[in-house]
Amino acid sequence: MIKKVIPIVIICLLFSCSVKQKKQDIAEKQEKVNLVLSFLNLNFGMFIHYNMGTYHAEQWAKPNHDPKSFAPTNLDCNQWAKAAKSAKMNYAVFTTKHHDGFCLWNTKVTDYDIASSSYKGDIVKEYVDAFRKQDIKIGLYFSVWDRQHKIENKNITPKNIQYTKDQLTELLTNYGDIICIVIDGWGSKWGHGPNFNELPFKVLEDHIHSIQPNCLVINHSCKTDLNVTQLVHYEATHGQHCPYDNTLPSQQGPTLQSTWFWEKGYENQELKSVKSVVEELNFANTHYANYLLNAAPNDAGLMDDNVVNRLKEIGKAVTFSKPLMALPKVEKPHKNVTVTASSSSSDEFKPSNVIDCNLFTRWQFAKEDKKPWIELDFGKPETFNRVICGEFRKGVEKFKIEAFVNGDWKLLAEGNKITNNFNASFEDVTAQKYRMVVLESSQLPKIAEITFVKY
Repeated sequence: MIKKVIPIVIICLLFSCSVKQKKQDIAEKQEKVNLVLSFLNLNFGMFIHYNMGTYHAEQWAKPNHDPKSFAPTNLDCNQWAKAAKSAKMNYAVFTTKHHDGFCLWNTKVTDYDIASSSYKGDIVKEYVDAFRKQDIKIGLYFSVWDRQHKIENKNITPKNIQYTKDQLTELLTNYGDIICIVIDGWGSKWGHGPNFNELPFKVLEDHIHSIQPNCLVINHSCKTDLNVTQLVHYEATHGQHCPYDNTLPSQQGPTLQSTWFWEKGYENQELKSVKSVVEELNFANTHYANYLLNAAPNDAGLMDDNVVNRLKEIGKAVTFSKPLMALPKVEKPHKNVTVTASSSSSDEFKPSNVIDCNLFTRWQFAKEDKKPWIELDFGKPETFNRVICGEFRKGVEKFKIEAFVNGDWKLLAEGNKITNNFNASFEDVTAQKYRMVVLESSQLPKIAEITFVKY
């Protein structure tokens, strides 16, 4: 009798453990969903690009600059925070280290940092304190690619990984709760940062979560693969845009000025309009995406007057949609869209690449194609009033965008060079088919993305 009872007890114990594990898994999954929901309900944030590039008119600063060339004369993070508050921004992300490797905190693992500069202070701490004072949540930007210390593709060693972990430990230990880390220079074809084979995403994700479990890891690799980021970051300055049918938890990042880092003359620059910001923000927020607008401080360490004034104007015009209560089932963007083209140069450059929300896959027509076009069929009539597209390899000299309406192709927009970011609005049009026609090109272009939306 005893022999029969023991197996039954074991089975009951195993079943009980299985039920507990299942409940724990469900609870952990729900906790992650709640974190993402909480983040998406912040709606609007300020991206702040300020680092060595500010002092050398370099959007990607070269390494080996003299640390003392980083020399703000009137740095005031409280001014930045008040400007963000006036725009109704609810979180911020600050460039603690860009690709050149210069650190804006006193890191213990290198002298290429703020402690060796002309400024005596910890700018990361000043940023954190100032924005918390305005009740704005804190995020940090961190570049894995580090040109100063050769942490880059084909040079990922245990020592370099440990260096990266040590810096992340400092940032996540010394500055209180961090809601997100936006990581750049990792898994991207821009520059020479490490790929996910030599430095798997989980290595740094696990390290970050071992210190701050609730810190979202947002990888800025211009891909929509949730295996290498917790939220998708749409690169809005390079022809990438949140799609019309987006269900991915996302963030969209444009700039208020014309580039990420401030340059001389920007104090007189015409900035992104209030209308554009409000339209883009509203679209993002109603498509499961936050809107992270970059505002760059000048070389004195202040936001220019035109930036401060524009942010106030934005704040007066901004309203937010109702808070999200749940996340949708995640589906592939453009799931109902099929793409055809007049030709393609190879299997690598297939037409469907223009709708995959990946800036590093492109469509290229065949060399002998004299009348190249690419067509998006949405499966049913869809209404749009804006197109966003971009080239990876510049070559288009003249093109047009059309919709198939009542048996004819109707002109929606036209232009000369597309370059990396073409953005045009038009009157609302309802059609099932839309297309781009390349009329002139100087070389074989590589079209990265074509996105239609309705604001």
